[in-house]
Amino acid sequence: MPDIALRGELWDNDSADVLRWLGFRDITAPMDIQAALDAAGGEDVTVLINSPGGDMTVGTEIRSMLRRYPGNTTALFQGYGASAATLAATGCKTIQSEPGALLCYHNPSGTAEGDYRDMRRSAEALRNARDCVLEVYAAHSSAKSREELMALMDKNIWISPSQALDYGLIDEIVGLPGGEEDPAAFVAAAGSRIRLTASMRRRYQDHLADSRREGEVREKAKRALAKLRALANF
Repeated sequence: MPDIALRGELWDNDSADVLRWLGFRDITAPMDIQAALDAAGGEDVTVLINSPGGDMTVGTEIRSMLRRYPGNTTALFQGYGASAATLAATGCKTIQSEPGALLCYHNPSGTAEGDYRDMRRSAEALRNARDCVLEVYAAHSSAKSREELMALMDKNIWISPSQALDYGLIDEIVGLPGGEEDPAAFVAAAGSRIRLTASMRRRYQDHLADSRREGEVREKAKRALAKLRALANF
């Protein structure tokens, strides 16, 4: 049974190409899922999810891909399972979670500018987007009522797998063989965690750019040397 990774933020295909060129790796695009499904060739697949979400429409596009896939599909939340990633997961026939995964089901958000009429239109559009998300969640056979799901989305909080199970948003919690399940566990690292700042990310991107330039210079030097050798042997 092939595993398909859905890691990091969800981006559209064109944006993903740009971000990967800049050196970002923890992202998933629809083309990645489609390629993995094509390679699976109808075999049963498990989608391994550790994603904070991203573009809502990317989540629903991946959901559609998974719904249309002829083989059996299982989603397994391993770490983060939030926002658009939870929409993608609903495309699978079975939704599972590891104990200790952090799940979040919330209202869509966006930015707007303009006068009061633009703000009203934006608010109405976001409510409509919220209703689209609710329809997706409510379509799950075990899901609670629309009102209960709406109240959960309004909270915009992390919940445990056991809570998600109570809301009917996942089907089961997967425990370790021979071990006791603790679905409400919230694991934290001991001591202070390293803080990865925007400045650190920029420095890393500059490092990658410098490495690429050095590689290009070395490649040009190799081609020039090969040309000189060819001329010398002429």
